Amino acid sequence: MRNERVRVGLAGAIHPNMPGDDTGLYRGIGVAMGELAASIGFELSVFREPLRSEADGEAARAFMDGEGVDLVLLFNASLPYGRVILPLARAKAAIGLWSVPEPTTSGVLQLNSFCGTNMLGSIIANYLREYDIPYKWFYGMPDDARFRERLRITIAALRAVKCLRTARVGQIGGLADGFENLYIDERVLEKKLGVRLQTRHSVEEIVARAERLSQGEAAAEVGRMRGEGRSEGISAVHMEKSARVFLALKAFAQEHDYDALALSCWARFQQVYGIAVCAAMSRLNEQGITTPCEADVTSAVMMLALNALNKGKSSLSDLVAFDESDQSLCLWHCGVAPACWADERGLQWENHFNIGKHEGCTWCGDGVVADIRFAQGPVTIATLNNDFDDLLILSGEVADKSGYAGSGGWVKSLRLNGEALGIDELMNSLVVGKVNHHYSAARGDLTNELNELAAWKGIRVLAKTPYKPYLQVSRGH
Repeated sequence: MRNERVRVGLAGAIHPNMPGDDTGLYRGIGVAMGELAASIGFELSVFREPLRSEADGEAARAFMDGEGVDLVLLFNASLPYGRVILPLARAKAAIGLWSVPEPTTSGVLQLNSFCGTNMLGSIIANYLREYDIPYKWFYGMPDDARFRERLRITIAALRAVKCLRTARVGQIGGLADGFENLYIDERVLEKKLGVRLQTRHSVEEIVARAERLSQGEAAAEVGRMRGEGRSEGISAVHMEKSARVFLALKAFAQEHDYDALALSCWARFQQVYGIAVCAAMSRLNEQGITTPCEADVTSAVMMLALNALNKGKSSLSDLVAFDESDQSLCLWHCGVAPACWADERGLQWENHFNIGKHEGCTWCGDGVVADIRFAQGPVTIATLNNDFDDLLILSGEVADKSGYAGSGGWVKSLRLNGEALGIDELMNSLVVGKVNHHYSAARGDLTNELNELAAWKGIRVLAKTPYKPYLQVSRGH
């Protein structure tokens, strides 16, 4: 994952007349933040001299821009001079305003730190309102649990912002025929999130690469596949073709510097090469080359964001079934989930179960899938709309429950953006909210991180639409 390290720029503002030791406090904060950077996982640049004037704010802004920071964290050691924020708020970074509790609860006021955050935030909101600058508040010393939680979430969200801003996606073969709901405008994508998309690649190009590989290269890769999961009963021809496609796509992504491949796995690959390529896609996802199905660029973007948020490996599914007896849903797709999603049964290579043909009474699947039952635990399901301005955030727990052949699992204890809901409310929210049918999923509950990512990028988060028996129409996007 490129550019995954977030750099925080720390500056401190002080008041010349407050009696507390604001300068000494800021010096100590700088040391503590250096220790915190190592534990949370970010890089730190410190503007050493406290800010006392607008000119100091200008100097701090130049420093932050020169350091390439992703977050300017302005520590209000005491009530600052308000104009320090005018240049600093327009730095090329997100803005955080940080205050700490007063050292005493009576007598002479020592710092007036929170008032500083309150004042500077309102200056950004009111005096600089035409710039529409988002900012986040922080409160407490570096060892306070609330401060650490808020900073950790911000670091994760800005890591995703940064990764998307430099991400490159290659679409191979065009959208699957009939999947017009997934059509996007790459100009909108690049403007809103920075992701660059190249669409001028063909399935034929990948197949030609696959066929140019030597027999020895293909055989060695088949051996690695067989070492990853059970493969009894799989056609040797299909195993070899899967290995060849994997090697071709991996080399293609590396050659073009792509972070994700939106692959026309169905039905173009069957037409050109005679197999489904689910197994190759599963292996790419496991190795960190994000590869969603059916050339879905929007899901590629969502999967990249999820991977950045939790430093994990996301998966892609359809939502295919509900079980109202336990209020659960089933996530499923042919077989593209990474192996790390598997439960104790592990990964099993299987013949494709609905792409192929019957020969007499025997089913002959064309291609190899990753048959995986998702391991139990918290999971986050998310999807963006085609204009990248609406975000669905659904969380739950993968249950110990058998599902369908392919890659999938049942998810219970469902919450839409943190709010519990039943199956009828979920179906209503998805359909009335015009949500696309592909769902990216990540391990862990990333509700907070996704909300913060949405806030920094001006994306709306969908709310629950209460169930009604009559037609409900969403007039928004």
